[in-house]
Amino acid sequence: MHKNISAISIVLLIVIGAMSKNVTSQTDRGLKVGEPVKTLPATAKRYALVIGVDQYADTQITTLGGASNDAKTLANALIQYAGFPGEQVTLLASDQPAERQPTRGNILRRLSNMAAVIPPDGLLLISFAGHGIERSGQAFLLPSDSQVSNDVDLLEQTAINVTQIKDRVKKIGVKQVLMILDACRNDPVGRANADNPLTSAYTRGFNFDLRNREVQAFATLYATEVGHRAYEYKEKKQGYFTWVLVEALRGGAANEKGEITLATLVKYLQERVPKRVLQDLGPGKDQKPFAVVEGYRADELVIAVRDPKVAASQPYVPDMSTQTNAPGRDTSIELKTPDASLEGTTWTGNRPETGEYTIKFLKDGKLDYIIDVMQNGVTAPRTVKGTWKQSGNDVQITIGNSYSVLQGTLEGSVMKGNATNQEGVSWKWTLFKKQ
Repeated sequence: MHKNISAISIVLLIVIGAMSKNVTSQTDRGLKVGEPVKTLPATAKRYALVIGVDQYADTQITTLGGASNDAKTLANALIQYAGFPGEQVTLLASDQPAERQPTRGNILRRLSNMAAVIPPDGLLLISFAGHGIERSGQAFLLPSDSQVSNDVDLLEQTAINVTQIKDRVKKIGVKQVLMILDACRNDPVGRANADNPLTSAYTRGFNFDLRNREVQAFATLYATEVGHRAYEYKEKKQGYFTWVLVEALRGGAANEKGEITLATLVKYLQERVPKRVLQDLGPGKDQKPFAVVEGYRADELVIAVRDPKVAASQPYVPDMSTQTNAPGRDTSIELKTPDASLEGTTWTGNRPETGEYTIKFLKDGKLDYIIDVMQNGVTAPRTVKGTWKQSGNDVQITIGNSYSVLQGTLEGSVMKGNATNQEGVSWKWTLFKKQ
């Protein structure tokens, strides 16, 4: 675990939880020193505030292309793989309704409100994807209504000083903090491709003082080292860091027990992000995440679980080849003469937790479901076989041997409906006809 390395980009993920029941303490010069925390609170006590800022009111601030997607995919991953109840995850992003916009007021108000609902032995996660800057040795996050200036007083009024976040954490009273930062993707007030490297002074702003009992334990995951910037994965419309982070939570970073611990998560990020950036962007593009961990026993602290029954989640892309003998479900529909046959057409869709996918409707009710999957650090398309039926404008799509079943309605060049899978997960879907 690298404690002295610093980073560039900021996905501020603050996980704040409570002291483990097994934690004992001793007195050292009048200060209580706790044993390293090994477990996170029960799932019912986990709360998250996930923030993604792409669009800024100040025209001096460059627009980002993947921060909102980062926020949405991370929010879904927390629910599906990290045990956060859906109703306890709050998303603020540029593509959300007005009350969910990532403004300074909304962010600070949500943090303030959490003091009333998070129990002392709970956990709070705060994720920030967007721009961050340093002025006069102070670290600032830029919400959507920030005004960028060299005047620190103006920044204090329009941006969010990291000390404000730390103050609110202390008021909430929880004692565990985990931060994941992915914000300085480029120069917020310069050219879009200009670097905005994170500094040591910036990273110090996120550290808590364990000696003075601000928190029991904290960990900060940075998207890249000091002196470098983090890059956006333009093909996926996300940051490379968050994209790999979600892959890790889905199971990529699991140990032999199927557990994603804090230690295996960091190791996975440090191995996969640099390779992917170098492969896509070429020599000279360096991005290696790192972590600062204080008060956590990282090897034992379980962040997520690969087993879908334990995680109550849908696997990223099930390997349908292993389910050929799985019991199917009787999901047939009464066939009627179709208004417009789907045979020979290609459609595309997108889910925050799985990304873009393609469905090709073949002859004799057969189909190909195609999605990009990362294996051994390389992304390649995977094709899963399935079947389809059409009755007028009603459509049924079956992926694999009834692993996922999509029921919907055809409306011109748009198709949409509801879906379920064998893990009990339900979701809404929309497909667009590819011309």
